[in-house]
Amino acid sequence: MDCFEDPFTDDESMEPMDSESFDDESMEIKESSKTYKALTKDDIKKNQEDDVALLSTALSVPTSAAAILLQNYKWNVESAQDAWFNDEDGVRESVGLLKKPVVGSRKSGDLLVCGICFENYVYNVRFESTVGFCGHSFCRACLKTYVIVAINDGSRCLFLRCPDPSCHAVIGEDMVNVLVCRENMNKYKEFYYRSYVELSKARKWCPARDCGGAIEYELGSENSGVTCECSFSFCWHCAEDYHSPVACETVKTWILKNTSESENVTWVLANTKPCPKCEVPIEKNSGCMHMTCKRPCHHEFCWICLGPWLAHDSKTCNGYKETVRRGESEVHKRRQGAQEYIQRYAHYYERWAANDKSRKKALADLHEIKNEKLEKLEKKHHQPAGQLTFVTEAWDQIVECRRVLKWTYVYGYYMPPEAYAKTELFEYLQGEAEVALERLHDCAENKLQKYFEDDANSDEFNKVFRKELTNLTRVTGRYFSNFLKGLENGLSEVDNPPSKVKHVQLKDAWKCQSCGHPNDGEHNMCYMCLNPCHLKR
Repeated sequence: MDCFEDPFTDDESMEPMDSESFDDESMEIKESSKTYKALTKDDIKKNQEDDVALLSTALSVPTSAAAILLQNYKWNVESAQDAWFNDEDGVRESVGLLKKPVVGSRKSGDLLVCGICFENYVYNVRFESTVGFCGHSFCRACLKTYVIVAINDGSRCLFLRCPDPSCHAVIGEDMVNVLVCRENMNKYKEFYYRSYVELSKARKWCPARDCGGAIEYELGSENSGVTCECSFSFCWHCAEDYHSPVACETVKTWILKNTSESENVTWVLANTKPCPKCEVPIEKNSGCMHMTCKRPCHHEFCWICLGPWLAHDSKTCNGYKETVRRGESEVHKRRQGAQEYIQRYAHYYERWAANDKSRKKALADLHEIKNEKLEKLEKKHHQPAGQLTFVTEAWDQIVECRRVLKWTYVYGYYMPPEAYAKTELFEYLQGEAEVALERLHDCAENKLQKYFEDDANSDEFNKVFRKELTNLTRVTGRYFSNFLKGLENGLSEVDNPPSKVKHVQLKDAWKCQSCGHPNDGEHNMCYMCLNPCHLKR
């Protein structure tokens, strides 16, 4: 984005819109170059089955053997297939798939000695049919206990090997199924199911509570924002709430700051004083008044008067005139500096938290619209569901814009103090973004309500409200998209000399009668104040 250009500089037209002409462009902030796929529980199971069947067919091996191979190659079919064709014997050795038992053949009824408990037992031929069977002697009770302990220990049971220390034969699902009860088998299958996501570098579970969905991501993609089927958006790299334009490390620092008791504004004001040297808030945690600041400052001072401890005189510490003479005004200035630090943090935190709360409420409203209110609108105004998508699209845009606006306050908090020009531009753009979003949110939340009433005017809903909400959605989405691009580029326009700033010749330009802002003639709503184009002058 060039913040000094008109934001609508492309050649795409923006006709007066109704639901038929509302396309995905208005949601470009949310749908930019999708580089991932959201997976439901059914998707994961189907993908597992398909990959196992594909590898089993390609390598001419049983499906149980293909499953073992895929787990060892992190559910990457191509890697497993390439390794197998390059060195089948080496792959078999590494994953524990034997071509034949390492112990000579036996028949049912043979009396053998268990390699674990050293008791005699009768050989069971059922184990010979299992993948990875090596032929080492273990009674059913010991082998069952060995497998159950591994299952209760976690996902390592998927890579369990023969109890004989010299043997690397794998104990696969078919052998586990013969040995354990249904309860333990279900645990094993759950580990197997989860391995499709947890063993792969290209898949992650959705961090939303009680979701169970996952994301399959295109590694190396620039866009790290992903959205699960449950509508929860998060960052692929750090699994926190998606936070563009803020970097993952900055988010980590911000969250730590918010959860730290020392950053609680009320607590800091009530329980600390600033170090007279470095101005870091300090808590008094011992009985005497001799305070020592933490490393690397190490300044020693009096808690009462904040004077240097080495030159401290307790006889004059309580005297008002002496306190003033030593520079109480300077100490007061330092305390004001610390208080300003706290107030600045409170300013950004309050707005960050408010937009976070508003976004969560918007998500709940969106859910209610989709599951309850949309059906009421269909019946009330005799419109099919396909004609009412402009309502849900507006709420989708609100949710996404609230997310962006929320993290812009963290972006602003960590802007360098000396970047005056960038800070001024940022705050201006942020303010305009907030105004645009509030207009859209107010329209979708408050103006929509009257069309649920008994005396609602269907003609007004279909012709006036539809156009207003659709236009607000598109213009707000476009503004936020450009705003976000500008922040991701570090507001680089400020670094360009004025002579190099690109000036755009607007086609059929018109000025808004309300605010005087120049607009491209292809657009029917003022970009700045969001008034419709009939206010041209």
